[in-house]
Amino acid sequence: MSRTGARRTVDRAAAEAEARRQAEARRLRNRRLLTTGIVALVLVGAVVFFATRPEPVALANVETFPSQGQQHIDATAPLPDYNSDPPTSGPHAAAPAPCGIYRQPVPDVTQVHDLEHGVVVIQYDPEATDEERQQLEDFARDAGTHVIVAPREGMAHKIAVTAWTKLMPMDTVDIAAIESFYGQFAQFGPEAGVQCPFQVDESQPG
Repeated sequence: MSRTGARRTVDRAAAEAEARRQAEARRLRNRRLLTTGIVALVLVGAVVFFATRPEPVALANVETFPSQGQQHIDATAPLPDYNSDPPTSGPHAAAPAPCGIYRQPVPDVTQVHDLEHGVVVIQYDPEATDEERQQLEDFARDAGTHVIVAPREGMAHKIAVTAWTKLMPMDTVDIAAIESFYGQFAQFGPEAGVQCPFQVDESQPG
């Protein structure tokens, strides 16, 4: 082969290699653009979904009350005038109640301290049936942390579920709604993160 022919072969090979390089570069660039576009669409879709999705039906009747603060008071102080019944925030005793199941009412000033720590308090009318009480107590055992179940006199509804500034009244036991409330508001208080393991079970003899 002549020197000129050899040079043409080399030049053609170089041109083909450059064409392949440019084609591969275009494919990579298009792939990156496609990936970026897909990610952007997913992010936009997620933002729209979370911004427009309706509140879960189970939590539709949750009431929110303004915080009344978290001041500690001693045993000689007059009882606070809470803005909800049961209370959901406000002045409270220096020590919270251990988490678990009670068969006697938990004082308001004590349970508010629990709410401050992110505990969910479930209270029921003492006239609730044994089956209803058992359902609530079983839920507390299953939850295992940051939950109190106790009776309460004089409520407007048979059951009240509270967290910091949150109240969900019920006329019948709805464990699905309680699970949703607990999932959203347990450890919701201003001092969330304080441990409250299941320690008390007054439903058990001894």
